[in-house]
Amino acid sequence: MAYNLESLVQILDQILNPDHHHPLRVLDSDKKQQIESLLQKARFLTDFSENYSSAVTSAVYGKQSLESRIRDAAHDAEDVLESHLVKQILSCWEGESFIFSPPDLEKVIEEVDAAKEEMMTIMDNNQKADTSSAAVSSSRQEPNPKNIIVGVGEDLIELKDRLIGQPSKALQVIPIVGMGGIGKTTLARNLYDDPSVISHFDTRAWATISQDYNKQKLRDVLLSLLGCVIGKPDDEMLEETSDKLALRLYQALIGRRYLIVLDDMWDVKPWDDTRRFFPDENNGSRIIVTTRESNVANYTGSESSHHQMNLLKDDDIGSVEVVVSFLY
Repeated sequence: MAYNLESLVQILDQILNPDHHHPLRVLDSDKKQQIESLLQKARFLTDFSENYSSAVTSAVYGKQSLESRIRDAAHDAEDVLESHLVKQILSCWEGESFIFSPPDLEKVIEEVDAAKEEMMTIMDNNQKADTSSAAVSSSRQEPNPKNIIVGVGEDLIELKDRLIGQPSKALQVIPIVGMGGIGKTTLARNLYDDPSVISHFDTRAWATISQDYNKQKLRDVLLSLLGCVIGKPDDEMLEETSDKLALRLYQALIGRRYLIVLDDMWDVKPWDDTRRFFPDENNGSRIIVTTRESNVANYTGSESSHHQMNLLKDDDIGSVEVVVSFLY
């Protein structure tokens, strides 16, 4: 479920903040507000899905679980928004006008609103019951084939080999770079949750950086990483300074072969703030950085270490699967 939400966030972000290489027509103020509202709700759902066990939602809602409803809502949103994004690009290329259909967007917002309301109910009930379902969990489920973007099979194979198939023991940083909404996060997630990757590394940790990174966000990043490595932070940890949290993280990673994913990095500041927390013990540890900015990729890793994601590959042109994945 988290994969779909992360992909949706990427698409929404691409519509609001078009890549300068792929200019899109500007949304009118009403549509922009709707997209911004939808983005905020999608991020809320993502945070919830990462911090609350799916077992709770399944137990409460049975067969028609909340998880399924959120997944369906995310799929519907992606259908509408990806179609909008691609049609925008095509219309720009062809010099035509394009109007975003309001009913489609309103339907998506209604579905996401309904999912958010149910999530708020679960949060209230869960807090009252004082259950343990709110613990931060690092999912070990196999990646859902539906979440693997058509045309990136080679990307998965190549990057998986760089993670676990190469003899080099030196700490390696692997930047995944490409335009917003192209699937960098989904690709990283499928690698992160691959069973052979899970068994290869002693521990894994994931943190989302985002565009609004600041010193306060650094604490959130550290808490996210610590939550994956040692479990849900306790009250004492939540009160600690960034320096103390960084020391905890460093100590927790020492002696362990780790995989770190730093998702959605917009500039080099987050890397400057965090790189020293990752020990290099020549044990095959790896760090994945996803970014849309080439200068960030150059800064975090050598140019030869980049993995560039493209909108379409030559081998995919004319493929029915690719057409369907972009237009439906």
